Amino acid sequence: MTISTPRLDSLTAGGTNRNFDGIRLADGNVLTLKVSPGAEDAEVFLLPGLTAPDTEAWESEDDWEIWLTGGEFGDGSLYLDVPVEAVRDLIVQHGGEHENQEPPYAPETAETIATRALTERGITVHRDDDAGNTWLVVGHNQTRKGFPRMLAEPYVVLYLYSDADDEEITVSRAPETGDEWTVLAGDGTGAERELMTRPADQFADCVEVITAWLATPQVTPTRTK
Repeated sequence: MTISTPRLDSLTAGGTNRNFDGIRLADGNVLTLKVSPGAEDAEVFLLPGLTAPDTEAWESEDDWEIWLTGGEFGDGSLYLDVPVEAVRDLIVQHGGEHENQEPPYAPETAETIATRALTERGITVHRDDDAGNTWLVVGHNQTRKGFPRMLAEPYVVLYLYSDADDEEITVSRAPETGDEWTVLAGDGTGAERELMTRPADQFADCVEVITAWLATPQVTPTRTK
């Protein structure tokens, strides 16, 4: 009997919009993949319980043992440039696809990851957006309620930066290989300087630099009448 893979077929035909999307297997295991429409290869993340076959198709492993803040994706393995047919073979080996695919797995956005990590430090975070870009803002005055006054007081801005295709500044999707976390400090006059950039898997460093910046006295601009 031939085992069909409708979920895989749908994702590979339409693509995953540069995000990881998941497939639940018949035995309850889950894998996620990122693939362009009609592509022959994909990035595949195997969650705990799944082991990659010992074949050439799965030889390009990337180390995700620690993902962002101490393993946001949990233990698992990421494989690059895996042929779609090899993914199909793995699914078939596990009995095919589970009948329940709603939802198999939802990778967390950069906003969710960053907000949680900073909130755990007692840091209030605000979301902002403009012209399709999104970012997070942290005011130096953490006792002030409401959105930071970015033209009147010091603040930091945090976002993912990518120039893989078009230049992108975002916290609205999950981090990807090649993204950079960027932390900018504004002085409240419109001037900003870079505090730190880090690869997508080193977000913990950004938490530390923001925490240190908040602990350091900053000069509030003096307004003249």
